[in-house]
Amino acid sequence: MPKGNKKPVPVKGETLKSKESLYFPSVQSSKWPSVDGDIRWDIEDVINHIFPESYQERSNKYATKLIDYVLSNPDGVEKSMLSEFLKKEGIPSSTAYNVVIPKLVKFGLLRRERESNESDPGRGWFMVLKPSRSFSSHLEKLSNEWKSIYKTALKDK
Repeated sequence: MPKGNKKPVPVKGETLKSKESLYFPSVQSSKWPSVDGDIRWDIEDVINHIFPESYQERSNKYATKLIDYVLSNPDGVEKSMLSEFLKKEGIPSSTAYNVVIPKLVKFGLLRRERESNESDPGRGWFMVLKPSRSFSSHLEKLSNEWKSIYKTALKDK
């Protein structure tokens, strides 16, 4: 006699969406460079938390190039500059506009602004990408609150 449910129904529920999650491997692993405050990480180390190279290799590579480009143009990267950059780097525009840029904006590494088209006001607005500090501000607040909770818990013991 066979065991188990012959017509299993998959469990319905929310799953963690990759576009809404940060990647943090175990603190006991050796996957990341040193967390010593005196040792500086590179752009790749930061991007690896958003687009983990071991899971999203192409998005990681594209995001690293894009962040580097935007940081080298801190006054803003407008659409024609971005299109030229994507073409030069061989980054598919659909991946950039639908995957990479939205997640970098959502996590606060980039700020997406709309600026009016001054040369032709009838054409409306265009997008400008600029670097943002929101990511670091949010994570700094999170880590400071954890530190405070931890110290308070130790003090009460």
